[in-house]
Amino acid sequence: MDIFKLQEVDRFNKLIRVMKRSLSDLQKAIKGTVVMSIELESMYTSFLDKKVPELWNKHAYPSLKPLASWFTDFVERVAFYKIWVEEAHMNSYWVSSFFFPQGFMTAAMQYYARRTHIAIDTLMFRAEIRPYFKEDVTVAPEAGVNIHGLFIQGCKCNKDTGYLEESDPKVLFVEMPVIWLEPVIIDTYDPKEQFYQCPLYKESTRRGTLSTTGHSTNFVMYLGVKTKEDPEHWVRRGVAMLCQLDD
Repeated sequence: MDIFKLQEVDRFNKLIRVMKRSLSDLQKAIKGTVVMSIELESMYTSFLDKKVPELWNKHAYPSLKPLASWFTDFVERVAFYKIWVEEAHMNSYWVSSFFFPQGFMTAAMQYYARRTHIAIDTLMFRAEIRPYFKEDVTVAPEAGVNIHGLFIQGCKCNKDTGYLEESDPKVLFVEMPVIWLEPVIIDTYDPKEQFYQCPLYKESTRRGTLSTTGHSTNFVMYLGVKTKEDPEHWVRRGVAMLCQLDD
């Protein structure tokens, strides 16, 4: 987990350096003290169009937000990492803030596997919906991790029962409660309830490409959520979880 945290902090530090340097260069170019390059001109045009500059996107996490929402989200992410750096462990992790959430899942599983001396390839995560949101998290689980910051599209989740339900009228996205990811042994895991394997994506396009690590640039993982309906019912509704919204 510490290695993953260092890698994420390094990515954010690199992004911050790019933002500071490019903003400084753009100010100088506007004043006329340096040449207005094509890259700086493109950045200036992006600001006028309220879009995130491509120069920043090259070093940033996937996001479809407009500039104002993106910057607010960016500041919140930096604040989360500041707290995480100062504290060794968190009661709940804002999984949406990560550049590489798949790496976080692997790190959390490795931590549990080494502590329990269970082979990591025999384990999987069981998702349990907590009956509260991040503001009410007081303790971390003994096994696994709590995560928050996800949204579900196509239905809603009853935080008291943990079951999927039909969406309210004219409500497209619903914030998910805290989710406990508990490591369980695959061969002995025998759930009694019916589950819908809900896909989790970084952004709403629901498409991506395979990166050099073998992971998708958009798809993160499947989370099993309890359902009283047949899972195909939610497949037809296109139900999926998202790490962030577009606005």
